[in-house]
Amino acid sequence: MSKQKKQYYVVVHGRAPGIYNQWFGEGGAANQVTNFPEAIYKGFYTREEAIAWLKELGKDTLSALAPNLLDLLYDSPPASQSENIEELLQNGKVVIHTDGSVFVNPGAGGYAAILRHKAHRKVISGGFQNTTNNRMELMACIEGLKALKQKSSVVIFSDSRYVVDAMTEGWTIKWRANGWIKNDKSKVSNIDLWKKLLDLCGQHNVEFRWIRGHYVDKNNERCDYLAMQAARQPNLQVDTGFINGNSQSQSPLL
Repeated sequence: MSKQKKQYYVVVHGRAPGIYNQWFGEGGAANQVTNFPEAIYKGFYTREEAIAWLKELGKDTLSALAPNLLDLLYDSPPASQSENIEELLQNGKVVIHTDGSVFVNPGAGGYAAILRHKAHRKVISGGFQNTTNNRMELMACIEGLKALKQKSSVVIFSDSRYVVDAMTEGWTIKWRANGWIKNDKSKVSNIDLWKKLLDLCGQHNVEFRWIRGHYVDKNNERCDYLAMQAARQPNLQVDTGFINGNSQSQSPLL
């Protein structure tokens, strides 16, 4: 008698926390936990079982290890953004989905961006020998904006709270005004990339929106896959900004 196949794999502590629909293969959960120290993950037959397990772990654990999964603790299902995106495109907006990925943080990493404007679509990806996840999330936004040939009204969708919160809460503006020093007097990480991103945002009208990763959006899933593929390519670029000490911390915290 054949056994029922598990449909959901939840990674709470791994390279990229999230909910995955397969264990093996490209973009599977196994890649996120294999050889990862003290990985926390589990497979489930139903979405309800997966959410029940997350609720047992509790908000404190998820806040520390997988903040992108916190929304699943609430009873309402994630809202689809497809209608909203179509409306943005109809209104002439450029919609950019981005993602960044590394296999070991720091380590080989990749970024990807999918740009859409009306009926046009463009895909960008690239990889670096030694970098961090946060730098790849930033690079995805930077390269997406660099691909624009004229001043545009842009909405960037990212699953990185590191990027989205810094841009929407005005932290980057304060950091720049304070000489890239935070309130606790420590130096901001990834200054080289924040400068590039702010310069590009100054050339366009840019709005950042957070989207839950590894679960609901096909464009985000595609970016995640492309970013991981880019990190696997031979002859990867050198992330000179990382080598020169622009990434002060490997922590996802600001």
